[in-house]
Amino acid sequence: NRVEHSKAKNLLVFSHYPTDYFMGGAPWFLDGLRNKSVHDIMYFGGHRHSTDTWSTCSISPNTNWLVGGGGGYSCDSDDQGFVVGEVHADYSVDTYAVLVDKELCCLPPTTTSTSSTSEAEPMWT
Repeated sequence: NRVEHSKAKNLLVFSHYPTDYFMGGAPWFLDGLRNKSVHDIMYFGGHRHSTDTWSTCSISPNTNWLVGGGGGYSCDSDDQGFVVGEVHADYSVDTYAVLVDKELCCLPPTTTSTSSTSEAEPMWT
């Protein structure tokens, strides 16, 4: 297991799924993410369209982000944007969200066209 053999101070975990997806099927995985005895763990999960630390299962004392925000398809919260990670000279890491106005990045609801023309009409201009 790479985690057990790593001597690194920080462990960054990137996954498609946020931590709450593991509550029922893999509680041992969440226990591992909560273990701060060897590594400072930062978990970055996606799937839902939001940028936050509040909508997932906590892995405290370690850090957990939902990073599926930024728009383009849909928005599951008003918190849209991206996460910045800064690695300092002492190898400590700070993370923070840079949020944008939801209206700038989330598509308006789609509608079906009843037009008989073969050309698609733009959803917005």
